[in-house]
Amino acid sequence: MKIVIGFIPFFSTPDGQVIEELYNKWKNKDNVLDLEMDPIAATEEVKKLSPDIVLLVGSSRYAPEGISEKEFVLETNDPWEMLELIRPGLDGRYYVEDIAYGLLIFGKFNKIYAIYYKGDYSEEKVKELNKRLEEKIEWLSKL
Repeated sequence: MKIVIGFIPFFSTPDGQVIEELYNKWKNKDNVLDLEMDPIAATEEVKKLSPDIVLLVGSSRYAPEGISEKEFVLETNDPWEMLELIRPGLDGRYYVEDIAYGLLIFGKFNKIYAIYYKGDYSEEKVKELNKRLEEKIEWLSKL
């Protein structure tokens, strides 16, 4: 089971700095990508690795405070609704959901897993998020 981990760091926010620091700890491992790019480009990068599972790590203004998880599935086949799902990511705003929906639409994945962090920057938060990421990878590897 091949798991690709895509980080979406956004250094200009405190939560994005946590994601950036965590990405820097993971970036030399296999199947780890920086996906701070538009949803179509991100899909092309992920598809090069031919994963079975994609796990995104990032932040969003829609996420609750703290560390949370979400599973994304595409609930429409209407082209206009799909365009609306990724439109913000085409305008240069790269949040987890923009990349997730891009992967579902253009990458033909059935489900995308995500871990969000929203909150202030601290070393402790980087460690907590790292632990959560390790636990999620272990869980996903058993699917």
